[in-house]
Amino acid sequence: MAWIGVDENGLGPRLGPMVVTGVAMTTRCDAAAFLRASQAAGIGDSKGLCAHGAMGEVEGFVLAVLEVHLGLRVETFSGLVAALCLDDDAALRVRCPEGAAPSACFDEAIALPAFGAGVTPALRARAEALAAAGVAVSGARFALACARRLRDARDLGQSRFDVDLGDMLRLVARLGAGAASHEVACGKVGGRNKYAAALEALSPLVSIEVESSALSRYQVPGLGRIAFVRDGDATEPAVAMASLLGKYVRELAMLRHNRFYQARVEGLVAASGYHDPVTARFVDATALVRARLGIDDRCFER
Repeated sequence: MAWIGVDENGLGPRLGPMVVTGVAMTTRCDAAAFLRASQAAGIGDSKGLCAHGAMGEVEGFVLAVLEVHLGLRVETFSGLVAALCLDDDAALRVRCPEGAAPSACFDEAIALPAFGAGVTPALRARAEALAAAGVAVSGARFALACARRLRDARDLGQSRFDVDLGDMLRLVARLGAGAASHEVACGKVGGRNKYAAALEALSPLVSIEVESSALSRYQVPGLGRIAFVRDGDATEPAVAMASLLGKYVRELAMLRHNRFYQARVEGLVAASGYHDPVTARFVDATALVRARLGIDDRCFER
C-alpha cells in the first residue's frame, strides 16, 4: 500500500517560515500493523516528541530515516534544503529585495547535526526496524513560505491558510507523480471542512465522501483518496513523519535566523518566533540593526 502524509509546522508564529512537509511511505502490512510499526519506531505527534528540549533525538531520528530509507546523508541545513525543498534556490530567492535581508535568510551556515549527537546506533536501529517491519519511507519533500511570501499573499487577499493548502496540494502532486493510487492524509487546514474546490486544481471530477469537523475525505482521479484529518499527526503515521521532518526544518530555520541577529546584537536571547515575551523582546532588540542593514519589515515579521 502507498501512503502520503502532509502537515504544516509554524502556521501562526510572528517570525520564521511556515514549513509544509510531505512524506511518502509504502507498506507490506495492513493499516493496523503500519500504525504499530510506526509507533514502535518513535513516529508520533511532533508537538509532544519535540517538547522539553528533545529536538536532539528528533533530529537524529529524522536524519537516520533519511539515511536508511532514502540513502540521503546531509551535512548542512543548506544541503538539506537543496535535497528536499520543493522549490529550488532561485525560486526561494525570487522575492528577495536588495541588501542584507537575503543574508539573514540564507547565509548563516548551519552544520548538521545542530541539536544533538545526530544518528546514533540506537536511532539508526529504530529506522532499520521500521523497514524490517515492512514500512518504507519512499519520498520526502517540504515547502518553505517565508515572511515576505506570506505578506505578499495577504496583499493579494490570500490567508496563510490558503498558502498552506496550496503547498499541501503541490506536495501531493509531486510525491504522487507516477503512481496509480495513494492513500493521502493531510492535517486539517485552519479548521476548514470543505476542500473539493481546491482539489479540482489537481484533478477534475473530484468526488466528496465526507466533510465534517473531524474528517474531510475525497476521491481524486489519478491520485486516489485524499483525507484532511483533525490532529492527523497523532493518528496517521505518514502525517506524523511529515510533521517530525517539518518541525526539524522549522527549528533549523529559526536557528539560522537567531544566529544572524545574535552575531549583531550583544546578549540577544534566541527566540522561538511564536507569540511569546522572548520573541517580543527579540523583535524590539533587533529593530536598530535591522534599520541599519536596511532589512525590510516584510522580510522579518509576518
